[in-house]
Amino acid sequence: MKIVADSGCDFTTEMKNNSNIVQVPLTLQINDEIFSDTLDLDIVNFRNKLRENKKNRKTAAPSPQLYVDAYGGDEDVFVVTLSSHLSGSYNSAVTAKDLYFDDYGKKNIYVVDSKSASVGETLIVNKILELKEKGLSFDEIKNEICKFRDNLNTYFILENYDSLVNTGRLNPYVAKLGIVPICGADDGHAVLTAKAKGMKKAYLKLIDDITKKCSDTENRVLYITHIDALEKANELKEVMMSKLNFKECHITEGSGLCSSYADIGGLIISF
Repeated sequence: MKIVADSGCDFTTEMKNNSNIVQVPLTLQINDEIFSDTLDLDIVNFRNKLRENKKNRKTAAPSPQLYVDAYGGDEDVFVVTLSSHLSGSYNSAVTAKDLYFDDYGKKNIYVVDSKSASVGETLIVNKILELKEKGLSFDEIKNEICKFRDNLNTYFILENYDSLVNTGRLNPYVAKLGIVPICGADDGHAVLTAKAKGMKKAYLKLIDDITKKCSDTENRVLYITHIDALEKANELKEVMMSKLNFKECHITEGSGLCSSYADIGGLIISF
């Protein structure tokens, strides 16, 4: 079995070292500079450029041909993409499936719309691996992974409000008051769920929202990704584990794509 994931997925070290997991990169642009969001992207250099350029950022979904190339081989293929409401990556992956069938014949390829991003995709990739290790068939994994996806929760807390303000999700005046917006994924859409004055209060609001929505955190694995904010990620981990008692918690570092949108200091969690 092969798993293909776009670069909206934050790869763990174990994923990077697994030859059965293939990344398909999105294209990133800052002003006139173009970057391919591969696993060997110089992320320090890229984030420095983000610091220098708060605007003039663009991203582009992978071409269908990149997915066609990733589908090659005799293995069954599971594909995990960014939410179809956030990126054209899902549509490219589906188009590539049809192109692959036309050129090479049919085989088992299933494209999963994560309805999330970042560590939401990471959790789905890890769940596919877990189900495969349990000996489930391709069709059984398809059914189980959709149930798992639909039960995922993703939140993000940002320091830079530009993307929220530009999309009309946060009043610019509110942003200037030091309000921390707490956002989440609602069926693949990014929505503003709450606001708090200061980061510590934001954490408490986040915990309150999770407590209302999720009663089985002790059975779930929590992932936190950060954009050059490891200290903040560890602080959030400590709070979340003490208040909600997740089974495990892992911290990862955001990809180039996630860095572009969450920006420096941003945190994204999924469970």
